[in-house]
This record gives sequence, C-alpha cells and structure tokens, in this order.
Amino acid sequence: MKTINKLFKSLAVILILVSCKDQDVEPTEQKTLFLRHKGADMPVWVHGNTNSNKIVLYLHGGPGDCAMCYRYYFKELENDMMVAYWDQRVAGASSGKVDSGTLRYDQFSEDAFYVVKLLKQQYPNAQIYLLAHSFGVELAWQFLTTNNNQQMISGLMAVNGMFSYYRWLYHVREWALREAKKQNNAEAERELLANPVTIENTATVNWELIYRWMYKLGGNPVSLYDDKKYLANYAFASPNTALAQFTHSKAYSYYGEVESRLFEKGALLKNIRIPVRLFWGVKDGIVPVEVGRETKQLLTNTSVSTVEFSQSWHEPFITETQEFNNAVRSFVK
Repeated sequence: MKTINKLFKSLAVILILVSCKDQDVEPTEQKTLFLRHKGADMPVWVHGNTNSNKIVLYLHGGPGDCAMCYRYYFKELENDMMVAYWDQRVAGASSGKVDSGTLRYDQFSEDAFYVVKLLKQQYPNAQIYLLAHSFGVELAWQFLTTNNNQQMISGLMAVNGMFSYYRWLYHVREWALREAKKQNNAEAERELLANPVTIENTATVNWELIYRWMYKLGGNPVSLYDDKKYLANYAFASPNTALAQFTHSKAYSYYGEVESRLFEKGALLKNIRIPVRLFWGVKDGIVPVEVGRETKQLLTNTSVSTVEFSQSWHEPFITETQEFNNAVRSFVK
C-alpha cells in the first residue's frame, strides 16, 4: 500500500510540473486557409505564436517555387511570431484551372491583396510584414506601389530581388565579366563583351547567355538538394509535390520572354513609406548586391536598412540561417 501511495504522489508531482510547464508555453497556430481566385486554388499555411499579433507573410521566389518547403529554414521564427506560407498561383501545392494569361505582375499583386485581406479577417489585431525573396521581391514592389496597398503592411524585408529588369541584367553581366576576368575565362569574357546590356535593348538582349555564364562562373553554387535533412523534410513534411514543382515552370514562357523584361519600379520606390530592410547574400550572381545598394538609394522617403551576409549567395536563409532569422526577428520586433 505504501508503494502505491508513493506512486500516486509521484504521478501527482509530474502532472503538476507538466501543468506548470504548459502554462509557460506560448499559444501556437496551425491553420490552413485557402484563397480561390481567377481559376487558382491557393493554400496559405499559418504557423506560430498567436500572442505576438505579428504575421510574416512569405512571398516565395520562382516564379513557380513553393512556400512551405522553406519552412525548414524559417520554422524557428514561429516561436516569436506567426509565419504565413502562401503558394502563389501555379506554384507549390496550389491547384485549379489557371489560364496562363493570368501569370502577370498585376494578377500576382491582386492575389497578394486578397491573401493579406484574408489574413486580416482571420487575425484582425495582427500586424503583417512581408518577407519576399527573389521573384517575391518583384511581387512585393508591384503590390506596394499599387493603389493604397502599402497601408495594409507594417514593413517589408526584401531578400536578393530586383526592382528593374534593366538594372538587374546589367549587374548580372557586370558580375559575370568580373568573374570571367578573375578566372581567366577568355570564352566567357568574349561572349559577355559581345552582349552589352542597355536600357534600349532589354527587350531583345540574349539574357539566357548572360545568365548561363553567371551560373558557370559560380553565381550560386548552393544546392538545396545537398542537404539530406532538407530533402527528408521536403519529402515527408511539405505539402508541395516534386511533380508539381518541376512542371510549373512550363507555364511561365511569356513571363520570361516578355513580362519580366518590362518590369521597372525604380521611379515608384520613392512612394514607399513603410519601413524596409534589405537582406543580401553578397556573393550572389543571380541578383548581385549592387542591385540591393541601388534599391536603398531609391527608397528616399522611408526608413531603410541593409543586412549583408558575407558568406551567402542567392539564399542567405540557407547558408546563414541563424543570422538571417535573427535579422528578421529584430526587424519585426
């Protein structure tokens, strides 16, 4: 009998300890929302600390990439804030019958408007911050310079993304030329010199040749698929499917050949009033750091700061994960 009494007392102590521990844990959200708009069924997964009343909406790159597959790197942020992972139309785990004619900046911006509106309906007291990467930065500039959309947002974190097709390709070629000279690659130097980038020829210049040389010269040697833990997470803990991921790009021929070449928001950045933080991997050849430095110069009417990651290329959240998340956390807080 004494043994049984001791056992019950021990169990009671454990239950009290567990109960006390639970009281210290921040309430967390795990909700899946859906936005159906113009043929696209787009999921938005919301995870994280509901007490924070802060939401970071991740605008993924691509176009045609995925959001939740990068939760592997951002998950730690969910202890301090909510993170909303949105798969854009014809991207990640989104579905529906989407007319390829809707794959335009205006439409992506309109989709973003309704995603933000949906989040505000679900979390009326929360502030929303955009965390945009690569193509997501183009989407962010389109969204923030349209109507009064920036009034819905408390801040922008822009990661290695462009504001102007011309200035982007100009700096990619400059980056590749510098590397060709450093590496004594005469063929690369010859072909790059034969393909100058000017504001007049952006509609016709051979961007693919420039882009290929940039990659060959080490513009972004980091591969997600070298990380076995990431691969396991991608396969078993992400709603995105590899089949969808590698077929989405076929829908974007018009974007690559026409739409993106017309992208120019430089003159409108003076209208941005919300705080901006620019995150840049300084080794990046895909969107060189000079693009980020020009972006900062154009943001003349808001508070803007820059965090440069010296050991990173196009995805600093992959190569310097802790430093990146700390920078996000400090901006949002």
